[in-house]
Amino acid sequence: MDPLSDLNPQQRDAVTFGEGPLLIVAGVGTGKTTVVTRRIAWLIAEKKALPAEILALTFTEKAAAEMEERVDVLVPYGYVEAQIGTFHAFCDRVLRENAVLLGLSPDYRILTEPEQAIFLKDHLFDLPLERYRPLGNPMRHLRALLTLFSRAKDEDVTPTEYREHADRLLESAKRAEANTDEGRLTIEEAAAQDELAEAYAAYQNLLIEHGFVDFGDLIALTLRLFREHPTVLERYRERFSYVLVDEFQDTNYAQFELLKLLASHRNLTVCGDDDQSIYKFRGAAISNILGFQAAYPDAELVVLDRNYRSTQAILDSAYRLIQHNNPDRLEVRSRISKRLRAAGPRGRPPQQLHFETLEEECDFVAETIARRREDEDRRLSDFAVLVRSNAQAEPFLRALSLLQVPWRFSGSRGLYDQEEIRSAIAFLRVLSDPRDTMSLHHLAGSPPYEVPAEALAAATGLARRQNKGLLQVLRIAAKTPGFLDIPEEGRERITRLLGDLDAMFPLSTQERTGDLLYRYLSTQTGTIERLSHSDSPRDAQRIQNLAKLFSIVERFSRVTRYDRVAWFIDYLDALIEAGDNPAVGDAQWDADAVNVLTIHQAKGLEFPIVFLVGLVAGRFPSSHRRDPIPLPDELVKDLVSSSDFHRQEERRLFYVGMTRAKEDVYLTSGQDYGGKRPRKPSLFVSEALDLDASQLAPQRRSPLSRITRHAKSGAPETGEASDLELFPRGNEILSLSHRKIDDYLTCPLKYRYVHVLRVPIRQHHTVLYGNAIHQAIRFYHLNRLSGRETSLDDLREIFRKHWQSEGFLTPDHEELRFQEGVKALEAFRAYERREGRVPTYVERRFSQVLDGIRLVGIFDRIDIPSDGSSGTIIDYKTSDVRTEELATKRTKESLQLALYALAYRGIFGELPAAVELRFLTPEVVVGRAVPSEKTIERAVGDMERAAAGIRADAYPADPVYRACRYCAYAPICPERRSD
Repeated sequence: MDPLSDLNPQQRDAVTFGEGPLLIVAGVGTGKTTVVTRRIAWLIAEKKALPAEILALTFTEKAAAEMEERVDVLVPYGYVEAQIGTFHAFCDRVLRENAVLLGLSPDYRILTEPEQAIFLKDHLFDLPLERYRPLGNPMRHLRALLTLFSRAKDEDVTPTEYREHADRLLESAKRAEANTDEGRLTIEEAAAQDELAEAYAAYQNLLIEHGFVDFGDLIALTLRLFREHPTVLERYRERFSYVLVDEFQDTNYAQFELLKLLASHRNLTVCGDDDQSIYKFRGAAISNILGFQAAYPDAELVVLDRNYRSTQAILDSAYRLIQHNNPDRLEVRSRISKRLRAAGPRGRPPQQLHFETLEEECDFVAETIARRREDEDRRLSDFAVLVRSNAQAEPFLRALSLLQVPWRFSGSRGLYDQEEIRSAIAFLRVLSDPRDTMSLHHLAGSPPYEVPAEALAAATGLARRQNKGLLQVLRIAAKTPGFLDIPEEGRERITRLLGDLDAMFPLSTQERTGDLLYRYLSTQTGTIERLSHSDSPRDAQRIQNLAKLFSIVERFSRVTRYDRVAWFIDYLDALIEAGDNPAVGDAQWDADAVNVLTIHQAKGLEFPIVFLVGLVAGRFPSSHRRDPIPLPDELVKDLVSSSDFHRQEERRLFYVGMTRAKEDVYLTSGQDYGGKRPRKPSLFVSEALDLDASQLAPQRRSPLSRITRHAKSGAPETGEASDLELFPRGNEILSLSHRKIDDYLTCPLKYRYVHVLRVPIRQHHTVLYGNAIHQAIRFYHLNRLSGRETSLDDLREIFRKHWQSEGFLTPDHEELRFQEGVKALEAFRAYERREGRVPTYVERRFSQVLDGIRLVGIFDRIDIPSDGSSGTIIDYKTSDVRTEELATKRTKESLQLALYALAYRGIFGELPAAVELRFLTPEVVVGRAVPSEKTIERAVGDMERAAAGIRADAYPADPVYRACRYCAYAPICPERRSD
């Protein structure tokens, strides 16, 4: 595809700009992501750079994946390396490749925000704290401290710099007069900052000591690496001759500093819109985009002002609003015009409605959606209700439910609030503490037991009156007919519950949490099998939610020294206390429902009709809350406006909300939100519509409507969309790896279990063994690339760190397997030293689109001779292959290597000279083959056959004894063959 097709003149100018710094000011709906991806494709097509020489950065994994997919379609070959990704993913790779230079282990672990809180809580008394760790409530300032440390890293403030700031304050304090108010404040502030500086340094040392980094460290440590090791920086500068950044207005100060270091060649393209900078609370520095031309005075400036989303009436109102941020806008500073021109019709201006009560506002929104859906034959998904915060959504959801209008709320319950997860956690809590009456009560009332509510209430009431445990009362009920008038069916359900618990109690002190939970959900209750075979999309989501819970259990297993249920419950409680509640399963659902979400969540989305609701003073703009422990102003490097920067950010948020709409915008508010004083419409409404506040009088609805509103309810308890359907694949780009293709060709039903439903399984010990070996090999090769030797002790340590004690038959089996792995790594190291070759590429991703199929994968290793001739693809295996003859046979038959050869040809323009499988069994046995066109034809045929079946959602079982025998899903598969 021609990267310049369908572009307007401004977009074409941005795409085809040559060398040097480029600032693309892309207003809402002007196709900024299109321009960035087309520019990447143009640079490659014009041979300005090889794919591996382009680095494109953005902020979310979703945005990076979308950008990568768009480029894949535009460029007729794939990539040797993932140059398109997030800032944090890029820095993570840089740090792992050079960790030793900073005293880090290459297998360091990144702490999530909740895990940071747990870590700090566990080490709170290892920090030199006094005023910020009051003994009466040591946890009081924990969150505030983490926020301070994060802000410092966003502003590129190292512990050393913070220490120097505190020392300056201490010097000032020595000169201060203690008998004056000003002097006492100076002394107090100096002491506080001294304590915080020491705590910041101690926290960083503790992280490194335990092999952890947080997300802020990924940027901060990469900056430190580049500054302290110029040769490393120069290597990355030479690797990436062009750097592109999307959503530049969302970068923080440290990220811009990183870009300046990387792009010394000045081939830096940034794309953004200062009017959409709405993430100050995450550290975003709007001064980056406002000051880009000061940092690069000769930068080319291209303004995209052709809007392909909204009507001109909506754009004009939004423009009228955002001009109230002048002069702190790029339009004023750079003397450009940012007034957007609609490609579509003029349209209707935004409609403003102010009601007497919140209920009337909510009813209007729900009734208008229902009416327009019926009158205009629209889908419900055409409508979006945008709220300032999740807490403000509930009354609007209730109003929609009263009219039986399905809705989808992006801020709705997280993973831990889902019924199937609450039941699984309740089971674990009961095993951890049989006296936990609340958890036992919940478990008894949930599937698969569903003890009748009357029976459960009677048992719970007796337990309370007689001060007994619920478990004890249930045991009596199970053995005593007529006890508490519990019917026979109720007794049977109680008996089944007690039987399952009694089977699990002894194992709770013997088995790891994941093994125990899997045993309970699979063989004991059949829950996994029941959900996996259900045709209900809701059950498909439930199985995905359980898979997410298993991921959390697995993460716990990797960090704990003792994996048992009681310790997992402590870990889970700490996560929840720290605010953790992950999103639910992420399958794509085709649900026709009204979208209800916050404006922040709506960024990047568009809807035909948008309701901006709750637009009253005090809510929008919201009141500004300073950080409990603010970073000192002297250390803040983001240039703060002398204007009200919080109000300016809120105005930008309002602007983003208005410009989500394609056809119509409703701006609604209510006079009575439950407080003592009547609410006035938001200042922003007046600014956008150019109305005097006195003109915004509340509309009155009839008293009868207030009464009859509650007669509307024939709706279910929740209005959340119930008619979910799995989103059809159709002819969209389908991403496939060699593993997905192999799984489908082996058995389509297995593919459904693994890649559609993501049914959780117990990890087989051979998989875990192979992963630990793989990590050690990766460590060895990365060191070779960096010119460093790897000792046997280092290899053993990496192998040990990635070892997981799961799935082995006995402790003796595990020990023997571990020792075999050590021998395999010794043989591997000796073989590599004898061979003496340094890999050209290690762990390099590729991505290639062929006829609507996106083939993705990771090369373990590619060796390219110094004369530039065709290279060799090498992959490592731990299968039990002990002869060269068998190794060569496996290599020739390998679908993986055939697909990799196909990808290699797309990248380098020729087939590899050879492909190799190196088996560590434990000696190194090498199989070698030369790929041919016939090999490629076979691989393409297999890929197309799998893709056709997946697109058709065809997942029939294909039971073959050999495949079924080794399939991890055999225990739940109704079609498995056992003979």
